[in-house]
Amino acid sequence: MARVNTLIFLVVIAFAVVALIDCLITERSRIQAFPRGAWAVLILLCPIFGAAAWFRAGRGPRSGVRPAPVAGPVGPEDDPDFVRQLAESLRDS
Repeated sequence: MARVNTLIFLVVIAFAVVALIDCLITERSRIQAFPRGAWAVLILLCPIFGAAAWFRAGRGPRSGVRPAPVAGPVGPEDDPDFVRQLAESLRDS
Protein backbone atom coordinates (compact mmCIF):
# COMPACT_ATOMS: atom_id res chain seq x y z
CA MET A 1 0.00 0.00 0.00
CA ALA A 2 2.88 2.34 0.69
CA ARG A 3 4.12 1.90 -2.88
CA VAL A 4 0.73 2.86 -4.30
CA ASN A 5 0.56 5.93 -2.08
CA THR A 6 4.09 6.91 -3.10
CA LEU A 7 3.23 6.47 -6.77
CA ILE A 8 0.07 8.57 -6.45
CA PHE A 9 2.03 11.26 -4.58
CA LEU A 10 4.68 11.36 -7.31
CA VAL A 11 2.07 11.58 -10.06
CA VAL A 12 0.34 14.49 -8.31
CA ILE A 13 3.66 16.29 -7.81
CA ALA A 14 4.65 15.72 -11.44
CA PHE A 15 1.27 17.02 -12.64
CA ALA A 16 1.64 20.14 -10.51
CA VAL A 17 5.23 20.74 -11.62
CA VAL A 18 4.30 20.44 -15.30
CA ALA A 19 1.38 22.83 -14.80
CA LEU A 20 3.54 25.31 -12.90
CA ILE A 21 6.28 25.27 -15.55
CA ASP A 22 3.69 25.64 -18.29
CA CYS A 23 2.12 28.55 -16.41
CA LEU A 24 5.47 30.28 -16.02
CA ILE A 25 6.51 29.93 -19.68
CA THR A 26 3.16 30.65 -21.32
CA GLU A 27 2.95 33.95 -23.18
CA ARG A 28 1.20 36.68 -21.24
CA SER A 29 -1.35 37.19 -24.02
CA ARG A 30 -2.58 33.58 -23.70
CA ILE A 31 -3.23 33.64 -19.93
CA GLN A 32 -6.92 33.93 -19.11
CA ALA A 33 -9.12 34.50 -16.04
CA PHE A 34 -6.35 35.36 -13.50
CA PRO A 35 -2.88 36.89 -13.60
CA ARG A 36 0.12 34.56 -13.80
CA GLY A 37 0.96 34.95 -10.10
CA ALA A 38 -2.54 33.93 -9.03
CA TRP A 39 -2.36 30.83 -11.21
CA ALA A 40 1.04 29.92 -9.75
CA VAL A 41 -0.26 30.27 -6.19
CA LEU A 42 -3.37 28.24 -7.02
CA ILE A 43 -1.24 25.45 -8.53
CA LEU A 44 1.05 25.41 -5.50
CA LEU A 45 -1.72 25.47 -2.89
CA CYS A 46 -4.09 23.03 -4.61
CA PRO A 47 -1.90 20.86 -6.84
CA ILE A 48 -4.63 18.68 -8.35
CA PHE A 49 -7.41 21.25 -8.68
CA GLY A 50 -5.08 24.13 -9.54
CA ALA A 51 -3.20 22.21 -12.23
CA ALA A 52 -6.41 20.89 -13.74
CA ALA A 53 -7.93 24.38 -13.70
CA TRP A 54 -4.83 25.79 -15.36
CA PHE A 55 -4.93 23.28 -18.21
CA ARG A 56 -8.69 23.67 -18.58
CA ALA A 57 -9.25 27.42 -18.21
CA GLY A 58 -5.95 29.20 -17.71
CA ARG A 59 -4.49 28.97 -21.17
CA GLY A 60 -6.10 30.61 -24.14
CA PRO A 61 -5.92 29.33 -27.68
CA ARG A 62 -2.55 29.23 -29.35
CA SER A 63 -1.75 32.11 -31.58
CA GLY A 64 -0.44 31.40 -35.02
CA VAL A 65 -1.46 29.37 -37.97
CA ARG A 66 -4.37 27.01 -37.57
CA PRO A 67 -4.68 23.96 -39.78
CA ALA A 68 -6.63 24.66 -42.93
CA PRO A 69 -9.97 22.95 -43.28
CA VAL A 70 -10.06 20.01 -45.64
CA ALA A 71 -10.92 21.19 -49.12
CA GLY A 72 -13.41 19.25 -51.17
CA PRO A 73 -15.49 16.25 -50.25
CA VAL A 74 -14.33 14.09 -47.37
CA GLY A 75 -16.32 10.95 -48.13
CA PRO A 76 -18.27 9.71 -51.12
CA GLU A 77 -21.59 10.79 -49.62
CA ASP A 78 -20.26 14.38 -49.44
CA ASP A 79 -19.50 14.48 -53.18
CA PRO A 80 -22.54 15.77 -55.09
CA ASP A 81 -21.38 14.11 -58.33
CA PHE A 82 -21.15 10.72 -56.63
CA VAL A 83 -24.61 11.10 -55.10
CA ARG A 84 -26.04 12.14 -58.47
CA GLN A 85 -24.42 9.16 -60.24
CA LEU A 86 -25.69 6.83 -57.53
CA ALA A 87 -29.21 8.18 -57.84
CA GLU A 88 -29.09 7.77 -61.64
CA SER A 89 -27.80 4.20 -61.39
CA LEU A 90 -30.57 3.33 -58.91
CA ARG A 91 -33.15 4.90 -61.22
CA ASP A 92 -31.84 2.92 -64.18
CA SER A 93 -31.96 -0.39 -62.29
